[in-house]
Amino acid sequence: MGEGTREREDAVVKKMASMLKSGAAMLEQLCPRCGVPLFRTKSGEVVCPSCGQRFIIVRSDEEELEVRGNIVLQELEQAAVNKLVQVVSSLMSTRDYSETSEVLNTALNLLRVIEYARRIRRGVEIGKTG
Repeated sequence: MGEGTREREDAVVKKMASMLKSGAAMLEQLCPRCGVPLFRTKSGEVVCPSCGQRFIIVRSDEEELEVRGNIVLQELEQAAVNKLVQVVSSLMSTRDYSETSEVLNTALNLLRVIEYARRIRRGVEIGKTG
């Protein structure tokens, strides 16, 4: 076993101990990347103490589809916000205000997409509890 490998293992063990001390729970599932036990933090996140990867653990195909759908909605929301920032930045840098109406319509449409995505997500969450 090399010196670097031993140091890395020691660092992972220290990180695991630190997570346990802070109230995280060690799970029976292992990280698919590095084989280290996963931990659930107090906030509910599932993380690997070795590689830092975050995970979502699902118990059924239906739950996986729901989670994947929520992730797609979050990505759509982020893309809409990024596009809005890009359009507004472009307009401001050129100081060409002749396209103001088009930019505002684009911004309004992007905000509608974001709100629609949020409503869908809330609907899924409401459907789970009721």
